[in-house]
Amino acid sequence: MQAQRLPDELVDGPDDTLDLGMLWRALRRSWIGIVGLCIVVSLIAALMAMRQPPIYRATTTIMIEYQQENPANIQGMYGPQYATWQYFQTQFEVIKSRDIAVLAVDALDLWGTPDPAPAEAEAEAKSDEAETPGWLRGLFTTTADRTAPEMEMDPEERRRAAIVNGFMGGLQIEPVENTQLVKVSYQSTDRELVARVANTYAQVFIQQHLDSQLQSTREAGDWLSSRLGDLKANLQRSEQALQGFRDSEQLVDVTGVETLAVQELNALNAKLVDARSKRAEAENIFRAVAGSASRTTEDLMRTPAVLQHSMVSELAAAEAAARQEVENLAKRYGPEHPTMIAAIANHQITKQQLQETVLKIAAGIEKEYQITLQNEQDTAARLAQVKQQVSTLNRTGFRLRELEQQVETDRRLYELFFNRVKETSETLDFKNPHARVVEKAVTPSGSIGPNTNRAIIIAFFVSALLGIGLAILREVLDNTLKSPDDVADKLGVPLLGTLPAVAVPKGYSGPYRGYLEDKNSSFAEATRTIRTGLILSGLENPHKVTVVTSTVPGEGKSTVAINLAAALAQMERVLLIDADLRRPTLASAFKLPSGCPGLSNAVAHSAKLEDCIHRVEYGFDVLPAGLVPTNPLELISTHRFREFIEQLAGQYDRVIIDSAPLKAVSDSLILATLADSLVYVTKADSTAGTLVLKGIKQLRYSNLPFTGVVLNQLDTKKQRAYSDNYYNSYYGYGAEKAQQPA
Repeated sequence: MQAQRLPDELVDGPDDTLDLGMLWRALRRSWIGIVGLCIVVSLIAALMAMRQPPIYRATTTIMIEYQQENPANIQGMYGPQYATWQYFQTQFEVIKSRDIAVLAVDALDLWGTPDPAPAEAEAEAKSDEAETPGWLRGLFTTTADRTAPEMEMDPEERRRAAIVNGFMGGLQIEPVENTQLVKVSYQSTDRELVARVANTYAQVFIQQHLDSQLQSTREAGDWLSSRLGDLKANLQRSEQALQGFRDSEQLVDVTGVETLAVQELNALNAKLVDARSKRAEAENIFRAVAGSASRTTEDLMRTPAVLQHSMVSELAAAEAAARQEVENLAKRYGPEHPTMIAAIANHQITKQQLQETVLKIAAGIEKEYQITLQNEQDTAARLAQVKQQVSTLNRTGFRLRELEQQVETDRRLYELFFNRVKETSETLDFKNPHARVVEKAVTPSGSIGPNTNRAIIIAFFVSALLGIGLAILREVLDNTLKSPDDVADKLGVPLLGTLPAVAVPKGYSGPYRGYLEDKNSSFAEATRTIRTGLILSGLENPHKVTVVTSTVPGEGKSTVAINLAAALAQMERVLLIDADLRRPTLASAFKLPSGCPGLSNAVAHSAKLEDCIHRVEYGFDVLPAGLVPTNPLELISTHRFREFIEQLAGQYDRVIIDSAPLKAVSDSLILATLADSLVYVTKADSTAGTLVLKGIKQLRYSNLPFTGVVLNQLDTKKQRAYSDNYYNSYYGYGAEKAQQPA
């Protein structure tokens, strides 16, 4: 016997991706329930809307001013200015605050409005708390709620809080986009009250701002007055400190003294530069003269400073002329000649004068250097003294200006506060409202609700969405096989055919034998389709032995086995065996005598095979279960049972074995090892696809000859695309509605 491998897709299971086809099937199957839910919910909404009292609404329009002109110009005393958007958002939140609502309720004198049954509500709350289990109440309480002691609220405070809450529940504050307008609306069942509430609420909001502005002005005035005395004392102390510093430093006009000192400092700087220049020049000359080692006249004459002196130049020229005269006379006269003697004497005198003059000039150069050096030192000393004086004057000036600035600051601050105190006292009664009423509310002429049509439409659409969601959720959570497509999508295995759900007469018991009773029905045609699928799956190696099983009891495996045997009997010799030794059904289905021998008797040789096989009127043989053994699994697992099945396979063309469900016991797995094919029956819209898939995987892992799946008891009305519609129209039979027995 050759086993057939299942598709590899079964290793990972079916694809659970949600597709549009599944959604459409879910809506198609549940459309009646969805429509019914929409109708019921819409009717309930309509009844509830009609029972509600009429609701009226009145609206007052307020314009909020921004950056209003204030003649007192004391806006800065009320806090920093907000940006435009922030300012209006703040005003929107203020107008919705509970404090404004309390003031409005007080102005309208609504405190006498009775709280809706406070005693009954309190009793109901206590009753609910008593009925709620402690562990459930703990889920909705925080640690702070459990640890904090319970504080009893005064009944009057509770009543007033309930009135304010109800009042705020009827209010609606709505800003008009891109404007400074705000609409204050109030709705209630009292037609005369709504307009009065809207107008009063607007006035309370405006008045509350004026009162807070006045209170801020008063508080600012008190604070300014208290600070004014301190500022005056600070001013007096700073003035006294300034005057004391002037007296101690004996200052009359620091500015003039600083100016003279700066001028003298600049002059001394210029004089020091000039003195240094002269000293450097004299020093250079002195060093040149003092550098001569012998300090002779000839050496000094070589010095440019001496040589360029006017007296030296004149004497040098005279000495040169006298020497030239001596040389000229010496050519004509002798040394004893009076003229010669006179010329020599003149030359000696001139030379002596030159030497004395050179020495005097050299001594004068040194003295001049000493004078320029002393002059430079005196100028530098005076400059340092003047700098010290200027530094002292600067420190004194800095301190003086610091004290003067302190006095000026204290005086300005005092004058500012003094002016603000006067402004505040003069504008104390001035009120500049930040908002005004643009349009007052009037008594409404008609109600705004309840809107019955709107309630019905909303209820209809909400219930429709809820119904669709529930239908889709049920479809997603429902893992049963509902159509032939689910066999391929969820199981990934071949489908041999489907059997429709049919109507059976009352009192009908046992497996349904539709093929035997009416061979022209759609059920019979569906059975022939299964027969064809079974035959085609074994063209090369015909399936001699076929096991029919299911996942759980009640899926119709016995029905499939009986009708499949009847369909095959029209072409071949067929034997139908009841191998479900735990819950046999074939004996009762064919009305065989009670206690007639069968499979267990034939295997145990307690009866002859001819006595165990019964010929039925439908053209095939039936081997019932016979005596139910104590342990059926041991019976079918024996080598004798295998030889017995092989013997029957040799006598018949087809052997159909009705076995036990696969999930209940493992009998089917043992029988499948003796068979050539295995037909797996599953009930449509009943058995979970995961269970079927688990059973098929078990067959695959055991390498058993799995052939295909038969989808039983399919509701053809829900499957418009199913081929049973073709059979119904072709043969002219109506659709069967009830389900056949297992």
